[in-house]
Amino acid sequence: MIFKEAVRSLRNSRSKSLFFALTFFITTALLFVYFNMADAAAGSEPEVFIDSNNLYDMIQLMEKGNAGNLMMVVIVIMCFIDLLFCNDFFVKNKAQELAVRMICGATYLQMAGYLLIQTVLLMAVAIPLGILAGYGLIAAMNSFLLSQGEMLTVTISSYAMMEFVMVILFAVFWTVLLNCGFAYKSGAVLLAGGNIGAMKEKNSFETGAKKGFQYVLNVLAAIAAVWPLYNFFNGAGALAISMIIGCVGLNRLTDEVFIPLLTFLNRKHGTKNTVKMAANGFFRRDLQFAKVTIFLLLCDLMVVLTMLFGRENSTLEYLLVLTSYLSISVLQSLTIMFRLETDLSNRSQEYVILSQIGVSEEDRTKIMHNEMHKFYLVIIILLAVYGGTAFYTLYRQGLMETSDILILTAGALVPVLFADLMSRLFYKKLISGQVNIE
Repeated sequence: MIFKEAVRSLRNSRSKSLFFALTFFITTALLFVYFNMADAAAGSEPEVFIDSNNLYDMIQLMEKGNAGNLMMVVIVIMCFIDLLFCNDFFVKNKAQELAVRMICGATYLQMAGYLLIQTVLLMAVAIPLGILAGYGLIAAMNSFLLSQGEMLTVTISSYAMMEFVMVILFAVFWTVLLNCGFAYKSGAVLLAGGNIGAMKEKNSFETGAKKGFQYVLNVLAAIAAVWPLYNFFNGAGALAISMIIGCVGLNRLTDEVFIPLLTFLNRKHGTKNTVKMAANGFFRRDLQFAKVTIFLLLCDLMVVLTMLFGRENSTLEYLLVLTSYLSISVLQSLTIMFRLETDLSNRSQEYVILSQIGVSEEDRTKIMHNEMHKFYLVIIILLAVYGGTAFYTLYRQGLMETSDILILTAGALVPVLFADLMSRLFYKKLISGQVNIE
């Protein structure tokens, strides 16, 4: 009985199920290709080790160490972050279904089983297809290497397969564990008469009274945000470390300058334009909810750029790192989309209120597009400013060619634009559902 209901629910929420399966499919294919390519690249030249943790030696490791092993931590962590947000989006959209089932008398084990049947079915389809796609990608890469006159090709290594299986099993284990925890939390909240959103609490540090200290921190944050641009422009290297420092500054400026500025502008001019006021309010919440994923995208791309142009790579290593760049761009864009849509899933009530105060359907659609314009435009601007400066410096130093710039720019922007489109479609469907209720 539970199995049939779980399958029926998957059919009724095809778009969410498709993205969940697609994320596991891309992650599986990427990890399969990555571990086998890394194993082949590791056999071409000896690894470089360091025996200290100072910054200079870490930079030297990125410049001289084996590309496959150096990318391992970045790739695996990014895959797990994407799977975490994807799963979070998927199960939180099942909260209402779980609530209805508990009201009808379902136990915690039944709710957990309901979620697990759905996620296991999707993974059972996505993971084998990802492995097949991985075989196809390896064959295509070997053809490319042969066309470049490379004698070294990528083979399916037993050691690489062991690493791949261990990582995939770990991902499946944590997905199952998180879903069991979500089912338990949903039951506990419903028994308490509340909702999942009410369990979230914001931290408050009560430092608003120390304005002088806050101004100093904001100035330091502005310096930290600008410093990567200065560092990139002067060709000082360390793109990844500079970007991490820049994101710390951007995070502070977002919380303490940009979001308060949006609040001030809304309070001062909001009544003059309802569409703009509502869009700014929602945009402000989007930034608060998804800013970390945006900063992760910037940092991850700079890590891969460092690996791509800050060191001497063989053809196989170059192909490995370039594949990692494109894959990370896709996965991180999906992460941003899932993180944003998790918050958008709870937006129906706000649109009900907007309709009750007289906002037309046309204006509600304008609010949605205005909000999405602002959110994804911020991402594109950040990519253009920081990535563009890094590209310009690398090109000026003769490390990049025009073709590299075009490939890397498209690789960063196309996934973001795709995420924008999917977010609008999801949002539009959410609004349409709310309109039908009126």
